[in-house]
Amino acid sequence: MATKEQVYAELVRMGFSASDSEALADCMVNGNSLSWVNADPVDDSMLELLNKFIEVNNAKIEVSVNEIATRGKYMWDVKSKK
Repeated sequence: MATKEQVYAELVRMGFSASDSEALADCMVNGNSLSWVNADPVDDSMLELLNKFIEVNNAKIEVSVNEIATRGKYMWDVKSKK
């Protein structure tokens, strides 16, 4: 597995916001579970890239993102697969 900084940089290159990338990188590298809500846009193509990145790096996490349409926000849920 790459370092947290390397994972963060790759996630930003994929188009994820700095805050989402920071949280995701921490979860991927350390195997943490975390939930958060923010208004940074996420689309299906980004999530496809993320899932491939998780698989290629053998990260032990599952990610789900749900749009809260009435609020224009996204609810992230990252769970550790230990």
